[in-house]
Amino acid sequence: MKKKWKNGFTIVELLIVIGIIGILVAISIPYINARLERAREAHDIATMRAAASAAIDLYYAGVCDGKTADDAGLSWDTGGGAVSSNAYGAYDPATGRFYKKRDLLPASAKKYGRGTKMDGGTVFESGSEKGLAYLASEDYTNAVVMVSIYPKANPAHVDVYWKNNDGKNKNKYVGGNTHTNIPDYCLRIVLN
Repeated sequence: MKKKWKNGFTIVELLIVIGIIGILVAISIPYINARLERAREAHDIATMRAAASAAIDLYYAGVCDGKTADDAGLSWDTGGGAVSSNAYGAYDPATGRFYKKRDLLPASAKKYGRGTKMDGGTVFESGSEKGLAYLASEDYTNAVVMVSIYPKANPAHVDVYWKNNDGKNKNKYVGGNTHTNIPDYCLRIVLN
């Protein structure tokens, strides 16, 4: 009697293949997570740049006092005197509009930051005191972009920064602040 051999894999061969696939997946997960975090950070930085562009447009359109700030949908602060008076507000990336307060943002824009505490390695430098506009090791998931326009400062400038908009940290800047009402990390654009 002739024995028929079936073509196929043995259990040992299948276990070896599954083991190899498992090792490859385990090696690739940190790499994929790092790439995803870099994409999240790039999204946040693009949002900051869009807000800065919109704020610069408002500056050149003539936002320079309480009335013009109100017309543009911004609040006006004169707490620090004429030179530090500024128009400020929360940015909605979906519409490109500013709101006087974060509470007035539409429900979809209450918190739109994507970056997590996992550091994707993104470096975004600016003219702020600390030299960085975006600190990649901070959590931006509960934050929104805020903008301040200083039309009477010397030189006039726009600051773009992240502020938490949820829970116990609601009134804190992402990355903290050394001085009162000045974020440590912000995108500062000097205007003529």
